[in-house]
Amino acid sequence: MVGLALVIVLVAAGTGLWITWDDTQTSRASPAGRVADLAPPSTAAADTRPTTTMALAPPCRFGDDPVTTDPATDWATTIVDTRYRLPEDFVPPDLVPVTEAGFDSQDQVREVMIEDLGAMRAEAEAAGAPFVVVSGYRSFSYQAQLYLERVAQVGEEEANRRTARPGHSEHQLGTAIDVLDPQGADLTTAFADTPTGRWIADHAHEFGFVLSYPEGGIDRTCYDYEPWHLRYVGRDVAAEIHELGITPREWMAAQAARDQEG
Repeated sequence: MVGLALVIVLVAAGTGLWITWDDTQTSRASPAGRVADLAPPSTAAADTRPTTTMALAPPCRFGDDPVTTDPATDWATTIVDTRYRLPEDFVPPDLVPVTEAGFDSQDQVREVMIEDLGAMRAEAEAAGAPFVVVSGYRSFSYQAQLYLERVAQVGEEEANRRTARPGHSEHQLGTAIDVLDPQGADLTTAFADTPTGRWIADHAHEFGFVLSYPEGGIDRTCYDYEPWHLRYVGRDVAAEIHELGITPREWMAAQAARDQEG
């Protein structure tokens, strides 16, 4: 019944919500080292979901509106994208290194996700599909550095299409990570065809993680497919998104509409 209610809210929301998503996936440790987002976009698979749901994807546009929720407390529902921007001085209050979840990297994430991240790491390793975290929290200033470097490389138009401007990155929330096979590779869609990539796609939601930019969803996420970019929303929310077969963007838009209706 909850799932049905959410789909109804999606219908009611219509085009009144205009939101899009961050996709800069460069490693914190090496801004110029992982440049998958410079590769040509992959051909998105045909979306087989009902057209009535697809039609609800809000149009994509750029802006600098402040986020509409408190990112410190509403980390699972705060929309951060090309329109909605986090404050320059926002830093998550509970950052810890991912070493606390059993990884070697010094990347940081919010403590609220550490237990589930560690559980996902353990299960993936047991399944023969281990992964490493190559990017976690990124500050406003760090994202600005990445963005300017990308503009210098490919020009402003292309940079705006494929790289988050400062304040517009999910990574600043502290609940987004980029993951890869520990054997090494770049951030490309080829990751999806590895044992690790397939395991992540099938099981990440069981631990509270969702793909922000799933395959075939460019019309609803405003960015191309990124099988390596995960956002933590908690197990209940991730399960609902997975069950409904919608993108996180759609779920958060519907949640915002539901909240506004009271």
